[in-house]
Amino acid sequence: MKNKLTNIVLILLLQLIATHSAFSQQSTNLSPDELFNAARNIPKEKENYPKIISTLKLALQKSPDYADVKIFLGRVYTWNNNLDSARYELNQVLAKEPKNIEAHAALVDLEYWNQNFRRALDHANQGLLYDPSSTDLIVKKAKILAAMKDDRKAVNFYNDHKELDTLRGFLDLLKRDNTKNMVSAGYEYIYFDKRFPDPWQFAYADYSRNTKIGYVSGRLWYSNRYNKNGLQGEIDAYPVLSDKIYTYIGVGASPSSIFPKFRAGASIYFMLPKKFDGEMGFRYLNFNPVESYIAVLGLGKYIKNWYINIQSYISLISQQPSQSHTLNVRYYFSDRFNLIGMQIGTGVSPDDRIRNIDQTANLKSYKFGLNYSRDVAKNLAVGASGLWYYEEYATKTWGNQIGLSVNVNKRF
Repeated sequence: MKNKLTNIVLILLLQLIATHSAFSQQSTNLSPDELFNAARNIPKEKENYPKIISTLKLALQKSPDYADVKIFLGRVYTWNNNLDSARYELNQVLAKEPKNIEAHAALVDLEYWNQNFRRALDHANQGLLYDPSSTDLIVKKAKILAAMKDDRKAVNFYNDHKELDTLRGFLDLLKRDNTKNMVSAGYEYIYFDKRFPDPWQFAYADYSRNTKIGYVSGRLWYSNRYNKNGLQGEIDAYPVLSDKIYTYIGVGASPSSIFPKFRAGASIYFMLPKKFDGEMGFRYLNFNPVESYIAVLGLGKYIKNWYINIQSYISLISQQPSQSHTLNVRYYFSDRFNLIGMQIGTGVSPDDRIRNIDQTANLKSYKFGLNYSRDVAKNLAVGASGLWYYEEYATKTWGNQIGLSVNVNKRF
């Protein structure tokens, strides 16, 4: 019985080797065109990329200067995140054929998808020198300019090519993104089942402007809690340092005891490889006499239309050390005004103006929230959110807190 089983295994192995040998022989006998077509017909899925690459390499062994094969190989390398190999293949094509628009377009895509916008723009401009009427490169350049936040140049560039039908749908996006001003208003109502007999209420008004250095905004908060009314003013700015680095600087002050007497913060945000981004910063809160110095750490990643972010706040010097950790998940329908999101975490962050008031005890809390925002008219977005806290408001005494909010913003 054992010998019979061994014979069956040997027969199967011999058949597999023979099949592989026949396939290899068949591939070897194919012409470069046939190999190219075979590679293009393989499903474009990650597990198939090695097979596509090996097929294209075999075609290049037979025809080393086959430009279309090299361009397709460059694109597959790009999809597989072999960026240096992709650049090599595509630049090899341009070294022999400087006017090859497909190679220029592939390099533009490679750099654009990896958020190297200036490199992408250089490749688009170089390609347009050889073919100023290339619709593909025109659209790509407009998108690059928009991604670089150079919206005015993007719209002007579109206007120079508005006779192209393929750009008409892109104009609305550019005009929407070309807004420089935004006014916002919001309201939140918070219910407590145990901690307080009366609800808390908040409202704010905000004005933001997109300047040469980045967004700058001023905001006025109103609050009613503990049967007291209070106001807090804030100024925030988001200076852009480069394509991959921008910052946050903010200050706020209030004469009311239900807000921090003074608050300040700063962060630096930087793009990382593979569509990751990071944040490092600090926050300062002065509740007179309690003061808190808090470190901020964040890590996020884009996956198609999804954005996943983990953010932590850890007190450094404080009478009451504390930590807050939050997982945010957002799905963008188009831009930051059109999304659905979820958050789950522990603790109250110093950036939560509404709830960060009690610095006299190091107590625990858990939270879960949902938020939604959509444009209901041109450049007019409406949003709503809900946030549930299960909080330890006194030692080993827990209660529920439910907040419901609405907001509206108009860009112009």
